[in-house]
Amino acid sequence: MVKKILLDGSPCPKCAQAEEILRKRGFWEKLDEVVFAREGDSTSEGMKLAAEYEVELAPFFIVNGDNGDARIYTRVFEFIKKELEAPAADTIPPSSPVDFDIGAAEKNYDGKDPAAILADAQQNFGNDLVLAFSGAEDVVLIDLASRNGLPYRVFCLDTGRLHPETYEYLDRVRDHYGIAIEVFTPDPNLLQPFVAEKGLNSFYKDGHSECCGIRKVEPLGRALTGRRAWATGLRRDQSPATRAGLSHVEADTAHMNAAGEPLVKFNPLLDWSSSRVWDHIRFNNVPYNSLHDAGYISIGCAPCTRASRPGEHERAARWWWENDTKRECGLHVK
Repeated sequence: MVKKILLDGSPCPKCAQAEEILRKRGFWEKLDEVVFAREGDSTSEGMKLAAEYEVELAPFFIVNGDNGDARIYTRVFEFIKKELEAPAADTIPPSSPVDFDIGAAEKNYDGKDPAAILADAQQNFGNDLVLAFSGAEDVVLIDLASRNGLPYRVFCLDTGRLHPETYEYLDRVRDHYGIAIEVFTPDPNLLQPFVAEKGLNSFYKDGHSECCGIRKVEPLGRALTGRRAWATGLRRDQSPATRAGLSHVEADTAHMNAAGEPLVKFNPLLDWSSSRVWDHIRFNNVPYNSLHDAGYISIGCAPCTRASRPGEHERAARWWWENDTKRECGLHVK
């Protein structure tokens, strides 16, 4: 790794961030050598390497191949994905579908810590497990998964109607954990006719289910294609009317794997309260959406989310104009 030292002797902020990402992912010790490019000093080893490989950005990474060639990376995420992450993921092959007994696992998970549940999911499914990411609970899953040191992937659904703060938050999480986040957007062949017929805010008149079906449910199907398991940040007390009967692990009959069998769905945080989630976030300096500081508790699309009122249940600020038994977007309803 080539790190830059600025003229005043201070470290390059981007280099420091790259080092932090590598350390958090457990990859720092895999670097053979760190050299410095001192700004204004063309004789420093790092500046010589920059000139040799015609690199103008710092930090950058040099990987020497077996045949004597060199691969250069100027983005830490690309370096991790292509040189560090893939080999590690291959060391834990996923089990066959018949090897995972959902009923036995649910009994085993009773009283288990969410980190242990998630680790078991990672161990069993490897890269066939994806974490759904959008809010505070989901980022706790990412934090736990990163600490487990086992393979995992992350996706999010961009409905096209999210708050600006949410888009900024997605990038902060990506940078903080040094991960790739797969983003799935609505199918324009479905969205354009819907908007042309009903406009942008028809949900205020006839309910949100059709809009959510196009902007969330259909993209989720694509996000889970080719997977065998996924994990969510669902909690029982988020919505007693619709989530009280959930299990830590269940067969997701709404989504099938390549063998035509239901995906395995993990809900590691099921027994946690909102306060327990926030204790973890604050104690571990986990990034969170800045809208929470403005009074938002449960955050979805901008037109369908308002700040919570004193004493109000956290889901009451979502689709507040509808009956509370209908306040689901369709992603998790059986």
